[in-house]
Amino acid sequence: MGEERSGIPARGKILREGYPFILPPLALGIAGFGVGWSLLGWAGIVVAFSVAMFFRNPTRRPLRDPRVVLSPADGRVVQVAEVEDPLGEKGHWTKVSIFMSVFNVHVNRSPVAGRVVEVRHEKGRFRPADKNEASNLNERNILRMETKDGRRVLCVQVAGILARRIVCWVKEGMVLPHGLPIGMIRFGSRVDTYLPPGFDPDVRIGQRVWGGETILGYWVDKRESLD
Repeated sequence: MGEERSGIPARGKILREGYPFILPPLALGIAGFGVGWSLLGWAGIVVAFSVAMFFRNPTRRPLRDPRVVLSPADGRVVQVAEVEDPLGEKGHWTKVSIFMSVFNVHVNRSPVAGRVVEVRHEKGRFRPADKNEASNLNERNILRMETKDGRRVLCVQVAGILARRIVCWVKEGMVLPHGLPIGMIRFGSRVDTYLPPGFDPDVRIGQRVWGGETILGYWVDKRESLD
């Protein structure tokens, strides 16, 4: 099943979700040049180019190894914490949160290889996504996955103060490889990854990460064989 046929955009393209935001300033810029208003023309072109960069889907080369967990987003790590089991069972999980500014690529990617068990959208507020309270208060889309060896992982797309649209391209039952695009959020947002006991984080707060390429951490019982 190819990326285009599954609804997941092909690599290296401007996302179709961006066209309604790119074409108007582009048309305005062209019109400005057409009537001799070069300042308006250049302004329209610059705005169109900037918006197009926001909706870009760059090619990434994920390390598709079951021993690692990859970053689901570009941005800055704002939280690495031990939390209660988000599925309501006993045990502590690790939560890694990444904040995406308006200047980051906003395509989100699968942090692990596995089957999509559940996709659930929850309504909420639109508070600043760099604040940890946003994880529980803001509108979000929850993607629950299960790896081949039975590990459960949650990847949560969280809306921000400017983000009014969460897009998810995957459905329940789909089997995803590491780093496959799963959706996007516009404009400025957060992605939380919840990992079960047995995960050893290898990122720190403030670190810059890249979706589908930066390693968030390792499964403890498999790390030795990777090293």
